Amino acid sequence: MFRIVTVTIALGILVAGLAAANLRRDPGAFEIDWRLVAPPAREVIVEPPTRGAIIQTVAAPGKVEAVEEAEIASQLVGRVIAVKVKDGDSVKADDVLVQLDDTDAKARLDSAKARIERLRSAIEQAGSDVAKANRDAKQSGTLADRGFTAPNELADARTAVAKSQAALAMSRHELIESEAMRRTSQQDLDRTTIKAPIDGMVAGVNVDVGEVVIAGTTNLPGSVLMTISNMDRMRVRADVDETDVPLVRRNQPALVYLQADQLHPVAGTIEMVAPKGKTKDEVVSFETLIRLDEAADSAHSDSTSALRPAMTATVEIEVRRASSALGVPAQAVVHRRRKDLPNTPSVRAWAERNARSPGEKAQEAELRYIKIVFVTEGGIARARPVETGLSDERKVEILSGLKPGEPVIVGPFRTLDELKDGDPVKPVKTLSEAKAAR
Repeated sequence: MFRIVTVTIALGILVAGLAAANLRRDPGAFEIDWRLVAPPAREVIVEPPTRGAIIQTVAAPGKVEAVEEAEIASQLVGRVIAVKVKDGDSVKADDVLVQLDDTDAKARLDSAKARIERLRSAIEQAGSDVAKANRDAKQSGTLADRGFTAPNELADARTAVAKSQAALAMSRHELIESEAMRRTSQQDLDRTTIKAPIDGMVAGVNVDVGEVVIAGTTNLPGSVLMTISNMDRMRVRADVDETDVPLVRRNQPALVYLQADQLHPVAGTIEMVAPKGKTKDEVVSFETLIRLDEAADSAHSDSTSALRPAMTATVEIEVRRASSALGVPAQAVVHRRRKDLPNTPSVRAWAERNARSPGEKAQEAELRYIKIVFVTEGGIARARPVETGLSDERKVEILSGLKPGEPVIVGPFRTLDELKDGDPVKPVKTLSEAKAAR
């Protein structure tokens, strides 16, 4: 064993000596090709930044409802003898919806009318009595002046005038009360015929023939017989999250995506943002009304997914717009710690602009994250700190740090997640070509 080790060491020394001698004669004989030991270039997709519109939106869930909607309820207690409509029927204002038994109402009205006729006759008679009493009193006064009658007869005549006038006044008062009773009876009779207050579509019919309905009272279960919705004017009642509501204003444009039809959004406009929020499950939201544009509404009504009250919808509200923004795909903007980036002028400039305070510690500054994009320079990935503006689901506005035409690395996503400044890269195709190849 000792002999084998000795021979091996000797042979190694001999080979090293021969190599050294050969290197002195030919210095390039053992030159190392560093390309063989460098990391392989990553294949990346590049795309220059482009100018175009970037629209920032706020999304909120909501429900479709009719702008004009009426809950139909009876205004008196009565038995239903006819239901003239069913769910889905279209009605016009004053169309009959439900008929109640009007027997008692007619009887009360007839009684009130008969009493009025009796009182009118009584008033006519009382008027005649007053006239006669006045004539008698006048005659008694003339005779008393001439001394042909006793003073008590004149007093009796005057008392008769007062009584006849009181009887007339009472009859007139009773007539006024009876007229009021007649109007009430007529109103009750009219209310036995329940009519549509507006044009619209019937929904939620909740009454059958033979049932006894009760007078409608707010929040009283069962008092609503049906609902009529004017389908010509629709809107969406959405709940905007408290983090988004500062961006939402009246008259902002919006698109409404129905759960039943995601491919045909309906255009709308913000009509109202509630000044006070509401809390549900510890989440605060603000009720927002979106008026649907009439042209879009009428066009949408021809589709198979026509708007209907209570439909679920998602509203995208346009809160900001940059018409000619320099933008890159959203995935191209990544975050890196300051300490992981080279000390280039652009990185130093970013650190100076974004220093939290003049006395910020260097160690704290090194741990801060910077928004960057990677560009290719001679087959090498270079990090560029950028200032961003608006963003949508696809693009991010670049305010500074990037010039039009520069080759920005936009994918693949996993490569961007792992990429570092100085890594060798190999552009294989543009984003446009990658999309066309799919």
